[in-house]
Amino acid sequence: MAFIVPTFNLFANVFTSATFPPAVPRLAAIPCQLRQSGRLSTGQRGTATAFIPLWECLFPLHTDIRDFKNATGADNLEVPAGSGRFYFVDLVDDVGKGFTNEYRVAMIEKNGIWPTPIP
Repeated sequence: MAFIVPTFNLFANVFTSATFPPAVPRLAAIPCQLRQSGRLSTGQRGTATAFIPLWECLFPLHTDIRDFKNATGADNLEVPAGSGRFYFVDLVDDVGKGFTNEYRVAMIEKNGIWPTPIP
């Protein structure tokens, strides 16, 4: 069975670096898929003794998602778009690079205060 490109069943708003609404997103309503990856970060960005659960947000090929290695800083994602659920982008890379089924993945962590109840 051939590997299939993921279905992008949600939309995300992308905010550059430390910006959040009411700022205008850098990219609005970008197709994506949000899923729990089962991976943990060791918290290198501050609390070195903490383990941070990471999620995966999958995007179509060449989507302009930025991690902390970019000059403008890491993006903040609102997934689903308009929900108030924000995630910080830890790492971005491509899956299946050079193949017809290539897509982009962002490893993300929960960021900020979410609405209650969680939408």
